Amino acid sequence: MKIELHESGMRIAFRVNEDQTVELVDFSAAADTADLKPLGPNGAADGKRVIAPRQFLAVNVTGENAYTVKHDGGSVSKKWHYGSHTLTDNAQGKLLCLKVDAPNGLRADYFMQTYTGIPVVRTWATVTNTSSEAMGLEYVSSFMYDGIGKNRKSKTYDHVKFLLPHNGWANEAQWQTVDAVDVGLSHMPSEGYYLPDSGNNRFHYGSRSSWSTSEHLPICAAKDEESGEIWYGQVEHSGAWEIEYGMGDGKELYICMMGPNEDADWWKQLDPGESFTTVPAAFGVALGNENEAFAALTRYRRIIRRPNEDDDKCFVVFNDYMNCLFGDPTEEKEKQIIDLAASLGCEYYCLDCGWYDAGPWWNRVGEWKESPERFPNGLKTVFDYCRSKGMRMGMWLEIEVMGTACELTNRLPDSWFVCNHGKRRIENSRYLLDFRNPEVRKYCSDVVDRLVEDYGCEYFKIDYNVVTGVGSDVNCDSRGDAMLEHYRGVYEWIREVYAKHPNLVIENCGSGAQRMDYGMLALHSLQSTSDQTDYVSNAYIAANVASAVTPEQGGMWVYPYEDEREHVIFNMVNGILLRPYISGIVWKMSEASMEILREGIAKYKDIRGDVKQMVPFFPRGMNRVNDKELAYGLRGEGKAYLSVFTIDKGTAEIDLACLKQPVKDVKVIYPSTGDCTFEMEGTKLKVTFPAKTAARLFEITL
Repeated sequence: MKIELHESGMRIAFRVNEDQTVELVDFSAAADTADLKPLGPNGAADGKRVIAPRQFLAVNVTGENAYTVKHDGGSVSKKWHYGSHTLTDNAQGKLLCLKVDAPNGLRADYFMQTYTGIPVVRTWATVTNTSSEAMGLEYVSSFMYDGIGKNRKSKTYDHVKFLLPHNGWANEAQWQTVDAVDVGLSHMPSEGYYLPDSGNNRFHYGSRSSWSTSEHLPICAAKDEESGEIWYGQVEHSGAWEIEYGMGDGKELYICMMGPNEDADWWKQLDPGESFTTVPAAFGVALGNENEAFAALTRYRRIIRRPNEDDDKCFVVFNDYMNCLFGDPTEEKEKQIIDLAASLGCEYYCLDCGWYDAGPWWNRVGEWKESPERFPNGLKTVFDYCRSKGMRMGMWLEIEVMGTACELTNRLPDSWFVCNHGKRRIENSRYLLDFRNPEVRKYCSDVVDRLVEDYGCEYFKIDYNVVTGVGSDVNCDSRGDAMLEHYRGVYEWIREVYAKHPNLVIENCGSGAQRMDYGMLALHSLQSTSDQTDYVSNAYIAANVASAVTPEQGGMWVYPYEDEREHVIFNMVNGILLRPYISGIVWKMSEASMEILREGIAKYKDIRGDVKQMVPFFPRGMNRVNDKELAYGLRGEGKAYLSVFTIDKGTAEIDLACLKQPVKDVKVIYPSTGDCTFEMEGTKLKVTFPAKTAARLFEITL
């Protein structure tokens, strides 16, 4: 028996074998993808190779057999037996619920949701202990497929490449393309052990801390250059996660995506009758390259995101921190900058850190009361002044921490905080609140309520500058499980805030983008994309970050700190095809520079209706640090926008063949003055800039 889904160019097939084991045999887009023969009761012999079921839900139970360091051969992974399934239509597409059982008494409900017109599925599973004894879970996958590169003429490692998503502080969304052989998946069989097509090696990356994206984005992409397919996906969780590739039981590769597991000190006891639900993951396949992959993920991210006015209207925000006040606000300074922000056409004004204490802002966070030294007439005076200038007012909070110098911490019990070995964890002069505690969530809700009611706050920038490690060791099965439950508490709290204040705009920030995942971004309006302070370096982030976040959610700093024409233009182009996040030393800028910035903001307002609907494309592939030319664009029906940058070069040549349509017309739309020359030669746009380091925004008619 087969269970098949043919959705949006994807061919997905589960098969029930003669012994009732279940496997995921196909997840492809290529028309020539061949099927595999059904397995008999004991597996099918292929020479000396024994073929095992292609796994779809990887699980290991403590005390039972595990397979090396990989997550593809746990005690349950190849033993799921068919129980039943349903395939139902819903508002988004179709929902598959596949019920399976393992011989040890573990039962699973495996879910796969499709989305009409989008080549992406969302998967998760709930596993239940139906036995009479407790079970210990060591890992449970959110998604698994053993079939990347299958049934090709050449060996898998000859034609499969991976896109590796590095994401460092102030160095976000830096992709690297690597061959399978470069990461150790070189397929060198050991015939004497009768395992000619498998190995113990794997390639994996992930996070073990509460900064989900401090090293890598929770995104995967694998290209089969022989079939023309690209597989892509994401783990939707803000704590620990892992993405793993390896050689499976066939000649091809598997991919396994999961939330916290044993590598992140996660272990979960299931007593008889108890259940555990995985974090969700998304996965898809298409014919093409990263342009098709990130277009599909962009459309999917828009579907799963909480509907809100901000993502519909795409408001322009001024924030007083970066290359601006840097955490040193006063009433006088704020009023001056508010005047200038209003004159630029900004619609929200965000008061960043430092408003709560007269001294350094870092270790006094936690009580969230205004500083009378900084605001002698009361902070509400500033809020009222901002509203009088036609803007909505917001403020910065780092709500999940309390500074070690915050007096309130001395009056609170240890149960409010992440603790290790009998002590509160201190991370860079902060204690970390434990959102498993309902009293913590109530305190944080009371803070938000007070700031909304007392000041009329309409926007919060929620920052998160420290990490919990792998989690608390109090009242938990494991530290990793404590962190998982902590984040589920954070999500619950955010939903409660929105339920009470549905019109609030909440920005997600974590030292820039160290927590840029769709556990958070499915709930928040926008994302801080970096703490990078150099505008040229920021371009390398701006040119790639739409791979990780929808363009309209990607808050990109536009922060001119030099009164120079090309400097201001470059800054504006960084943000104009994302969400321009305005800052900088505006009080020192000439009227000419202010006018250039004003023009850019007006242009963004003209096109933001397109920005929120179009999908990203990367004509040069993923841009790399030290490239002298950068390009990033958005495309839609009959039209595209393209940001082109040159760094210390002065010219750029961008191949637009990736648009797959003839180019009818090209024009510079920002800035409006004609100081940039360009021409089309075939599919290539050749640009000469007025300076060696410069940027321009183009509109392309197809």
